[in-house]
Amino acid sequence: MLKTKKAKIALFSGLGLAAVGLIAYALLWGGGNTSTDMPATGEGQLYYRVASEGSIASSTLLAGTVEAAEEQYIYYDPTKGDIAEFKVKVGDQVGVGQALIQYNTAELQSNLNMAIRARDKIGRQIYDLQTNGQTVDLTGDPTQDESSMATAQRSVESQLRDLNDSYADAQATVDKAQAALNEATVVSDVAGTVVEVNTSVSKSSTSSQTLIHIVNQGSLQIVGNLSEYDLANLSVDQEVKLTSKVYPDQTWSGKITYISNYPEGNGGGEGVPGSTGGASSKYPFKIALTSDIGPLKQGFSVNIEVVNAKKSILVPVEAVLSDGDKQHVWTIVDGKAKRVEVTLGNADATQQEISSGLTAGDHVISNPSMDLEDGKEVKAIEEEANPIK
Repeated sequence: MLKTKKAKIALFSGLGLAAVGLIAYALLWGGGNTSTDMPATGEGQLYYRVASEGSIASSTLLAGTVEAAEEQYIYYDPTKGDIAEFKVKVGDQVGVGQALIQYNTAELQSNLNMAIRARDKIGRQIYDLQTNGQTVDLTGDPTQDESSMATAQRSVESQLRDLNDSYADAQATVDKAQAALNEATVVSDVAGTVVEVNTSVSKSSTSSQTLIHIVNQGSLQIVGNLSEYDLANLSVDQEVKLTSKVYPDQTWSGKITYISNYPEGNGGGEGVPGSTGGASSKYPFKIALTSDIGPLKQGFSVNIEVVNAKKSILVPVEAVLSDGDKQHVWTIVDGKAKRVEVTLGNADATQQEISSGLTAGDHVISNPSMDLEDGKEVKAIEEEANPIK
C-alpha cells in the first residue's frame, strides 16, 4: 500500500513540472510579440486603408445588339421597269460607286434621245434668229422705215425670249431623262460584302422587296434603347465596357455616339435595364466600338456597363459608421484614433465615395471597433486598397 502511494506522488509531481515548463516556453517565445500584433482596442486586429482617389463601379447597365455601322439595302423599284442584269453575287466585295443592278434602259435611252432632239431644234431656231434676224421692206421714207425697223427689232427680241424659255424647258427635260437613265444603273453607297441577292421579285407586290444587301463587316456598332431613367444619367461621348455571353472572358470598349431626344414608343419597362417598372419610354442609342472587333458578329447580344469617369475619395464601405443622420469614419493620426464626420456620395459593393471630410492619403480604419475613442492610441496594419478604376 505504501509503495502505491509513492508512485502516485511521483506521477503528480511529474505533471506539475511539465505544466511549469509549458508556461515558461509560452512566456519565452510568445510574450515579445503582444505589443505589436495586437491592437490597443482589445477587439481583434485593426486594419487601415489609405484613402485614395478613384471611381466606383457604374450603376448603369444596359443591353444592346451588334449591328453593321455601314450597310446598304437595295429595294426593287417598279417605276424603273424591268431588271436587265444583276452585276454582283453573294460574297462579292464591292466599292463605293460600283454598279450593282442594271434596269432595262431601252425606253429610257429613247426618251433621252427624243429630249435632246427637241432641245437642239430650239437651239437651231435661236441661232437662225440671232444670225439672220427679220427682213424689213424699206419704203425710202426715213420716218416710216425707222418705225418698221424698230418694230422688227422688238419682234426679234420677243421671239428670242420665248425661244430661250423654250430651250430652258427643253434642257430640263433632257436633264430629267438623263437622270432617269443614270438611275437605271444602281450603284453601291458603301464599301463592303454582298450578303444577299434576290433575283426573284414580284412586279405586282405592294411591299418592299430587297434585291441586294451590302454590309461592311469591319464596321460594327451597338444599338439599343434607353429607359427614361437612364436617359437622365447618360450623354454622348461617355465610355462603355462591353461583354458577351458567347465570349465571357473578353471585353470590348466603346463610346456612346448617339442618343435620341425622341422616344421610339411608349410601353412597359420590361426588358429595359435600369428601369423601375411601370410605363417607360424608350430612347434609341448607338455605341461605336473603340477597340478591335475581334470575334464579335452582327446579331450578338451584349451587356453594356457605362464607365464611371467621376473621381472621388474612396474608402471601404465597412469603414463608414452612422450616428443618427450623420456619418463618420475613424482615422489614424500620429498613432491615435480620430473621429471624422464625412459627407457621402455614391457607393458600389465595396467602396464608398466621400464628398467631404477626407483627403487623399488619410489613414482610415477599415474595420472600426466599438471601443474606439478620440485620442486613443491604436495599432493597425495597412491593407491593400482596391485597384483604382
